[in-house]
Amino acid sequence: MALPEHGDLPTFDITPADLRDQTNRLVHQVQSAVDTLVETVAPGSATVANTVRPLGDLDNAFKYEVQYIALFQSVAPSPDLRQAASDAINLLNQTYLALFQNEALFALVDVAYRLVEDEDATDESTRLLARFHRMFVDNGLQLSGADRDRFTWIAKRLLEIRVEFMDNLATDPGSLWVDQEALQGLPDRKLQSLALDDQGARGVRLDRPSVNAVLTKCRVASTRRDVFLAGQSIYPENARLFEEAVRLRSESAHLLGFPSYAVQQLRHQLVKSPEAVHELLDDFTAKLRPVASQEVQALEQIDGLEDPLHLWDFDYYHHRMLQEEYKVDHDRISEYFPAEHTLRRMFDTFEKLFGLSILEVTEKEDRHVWHPEVRVFAVRDRHEGSFLGFLYTDLYPRPGKYNHAANFNIRPGFRRKDGQQSPVATALVCNLSPATAADVPALLQHREVITVFHELGHAIHDLLGRTGYAMFTGHRTVRDFGEAPSQLLEYWCWVPECLQPLSFHYSYLPEYSDQWADSRKPPREIPDDLIEGLVAAKQVNQAILTLRQVAFSKFDMQIHTRSFHSEPNTLSPIAEIYNSHLQEMTLLRGAEGLDWGHGHATTLHYMWGQDANYFSYLYTRVLAADIWASHFRDDPMSETAALRYRRMVLEKGGSVDEAGMLRDFLGRVPRADAYFRDFGIV
Repeated sequence: MALPEHGDLPTFDITPADLRDQTNRLVHQVQSAVDTLVETVAPGSATVANTVRPLGDLDNAFKYEVQYIALFQSVAPSPDLRQAASDAINLLNQTYLALFQNEALFALVDVAYRLVEDEDATDESTRLLARFHRMFVDNGLQLSGADRDRFTWIAKRLLEIRVEFMDNLATDPGSLWVDQEALQGLPDRKLQSLALDDQGARGVRLDRPSVNAVLTKCRVASTRRDVFLAGQSIYPENARLFEEAVRLRSESAHLLGFPSYAVQQLRHQLVKSPEAVHELLDDFTAKLRPVASQEVQALEQIDGLEDPLHLWDFDYYHHRMLQEEYKVDHDRISEYFPAEHTLRRMFDTFEKLFGLSILEVTEKEDRHVWHPEVRVFAVRDRHEGSFLGFLYTDLYPRPGKYNHAANFNIRPGFRRKDGQQSPVATALVCNLSPATAADVPALLQHREVITVFHELGHAIHDLLGRTGYAMFTGHRTVRDFGEAPSQLLEYWCWVPECLQPLSFHYSYLPEYSDQWADSRKPPREIPDDLIEGLVAAKQVNQAILTLRQVAFSKFDMQIHTRSFHSEPNTLSPIAEIYNSHLQEMTLLRGAEGLDWGHGHATTLHYMWGQDANYFSYLYTRVLAADIWASHFRDDPMSETAALRYRRMVLEKGGSVDEAGMLRDFLGRVPRADAYFRDFGIV
């Protein structure tokens, strides 16, 4: 599996037929490499050197190819190419699964594993051995007979479900047609951007930007309700797939001897059991519930509401509160954050903090990107001059594209056989609010500024990785640590001396400057009073928003600790669990007597990536707050602190014990004090 030289720009002008050919070659190469390894190493003589490292090299090469192929499933403009990528990923997932269901290969790994007494040894290959051994065990290699056959079928079926679920998420979510009069409050530019039918109704697309716009701005409560419920009901086929996946996860965990899927998944994380997770969530609930109750009362007083506040009302009244009581005008603030220019200034921040050079690749051809709107940047270490990799940006919605914000790793970093570090390719994929008029560029709401900075954090984590194996590079840590580095970076979006340099009023951009008379131009950078109001309002209603995350986490734990596989087949319990937790934890009224839909099945989180792990979004915020308070709060732009953090945390990825890594960096075990102090809770 030949790898390109440093600096080679990947190409994306691939056809469905090419993709299938590449996939088939990769499958053959994997199978051939495994056969060679099994035939070469005698069963009783397996060691880290002759078994684990060759298997690690195979894993590196596989991930190098499969991440590239997987990208097309989420971003390719062509539906045929997306389908070909989906089929390819299904086959490659099955191939990778078969790799860890190979009995002869497991026999070698098991011998090597038993020779190593200390699973936490600092040698990365030893850590890889422990990970491989666990993967074999979790794939049923210690089962036999009918149990083994059933487990093998379940593992294969779960991969098929995941692919089908993701395929559905890549389709058009549709629109809800609403009479224009019922959209009062939406800005004219947004209103005019919505499709108009012959009856005077506007089509509200059920993608994230459009739904958020209605929930935040529309004055008509019934419209907010209808759009909220419609947004919770997209991709109905995913509800069936989700329940099947939960049942099969439960059954597979029981076959392996675990009381639940959650127990199986948590045993090697920082928070190691469902009981510990529940204790964490109960602590959040106990501390934040009184604060949230006061927040709800304050929101209800804005219009003197006699009825309780509903879930679909929260964003609207939250926005009203920010505007009327805290004088936070998010639309005015957004004028200082034109998307493309703000992105460049974000790069400037990362350059200064982490010693990087990020320059756009302008001499590229169409084949070097998957869509004309995609931009590509070369990232280098400013001090050493070494090339780290490529960073792609794909910022705006389009049909068939992944409909949330994420960072997609395209080429993972690892140490090649020649001792050189393989260059990284990673992509920032967002669905930011696009430009709605020719005289105004795409502008970022402050929440979008935070989202982009967060996802760029994952990209930087990937680019800075210095591990021997792709299994551990960048964000590939234990699952309840991986979000901490990006959540840490969100703090920079609230600090005046960091936020102001990110800003630049769009009227000063060359392509828009002529439309403004000099006397009408606002300040070039965001004024102090706007930042002060924004920062003062940072914690407004954060208890409600945090308890919403607690609700999602409790739902996740509950469905992954119950034995759903032994219960009657019905869709309602899972949806009811999700909706009841959401209503109970946030203190916001739900949709009594109406179909709530299936919000749990409209996102990838519980299907892949955060299954039995959603709590980590909260836990990693605790870790991020501790790192911020102890190392950056007093001097956010300290290059000394940032470079120490880069060397001790970001470069390590998952190649060392994460708990020990945190202790070494902090000089102690992590604490939650800093996180709750932001809420005024000591």
